[in-house]
Amino acid sequence: MRENGAQTKQLLLEVAGRVFAERGYVRATSKEICELAHANIAAVNYHFGGKDGLYAAVLEEAHARLVSIDIVAEITQSKASGADKLRLLLRRIVGEIAKRDQGAWELRVLSREIMAPTPLMDGMMKNQVAPKAKLVTGMIGEILGVPPTHPAVSRSTVSIVGPCIFLLITNPDWQKKIFPTLLADTDELVDHMVAFAVGGLQSIAASLHSSARSPR
Repeated sequence: MRENGAQTKQLLLEVAGRVFAERGYVRATSKEICELAHANIAAVNYHFGGKDGLYAAVLEEAHARLVSIDIVAEITQSKASGADKLRLLLRRIVGEIAKRDQGAWELRVLSREIMAPTPLMDGMMKNQVAPKAKLVTGMIGEILGVPPTHPAVSRSTVSIVGPCIFLLITNPDWQKKIFPTLLADTDELVDHMVAFAVGGLQSIAASLHSSARSPR
């Protein structure tokens, strides 16, 4: 019974992910999701407490599949150089985003939520985004040689993550029309993003430490 319950819960999550990705939160219904999953109409309430809980779970699952906390921790806390850490992390994220044309519901759900956020993203922010952001800002702080709470770390993080968000939320057809070769070679794109980020971080670090040494 417990095994069947776990299977039903996972199936509901998968089906709901596809439905929410296609229709959005407002237009999707628990009835449609249960029918497609061949589950009892009460299953959403039983496993997730209702449509809101199901959508919140879908958001968390989508973010975890884009890049899990364990993977971010493994990369950022490794003994690799700062540039290599960035390369590994960006290769993972950009590589997943590049699969969007293959129909991955996770990316479309996240894209919808970023463009039209709901209060139901709080769980994802708390349980997925915040822990990963803490790890990434710690890594960037190390590269810059300043505490992760330094304003330069936040600014640098936005500069590095911004292009990833652009790739995630921009309409794929628009991307192809405006930048037809952008995703032609994911590895080359990652290498470019890393070179751009590392060059910027090195410049900022030099400026920060030069200012610190200057007499007041």
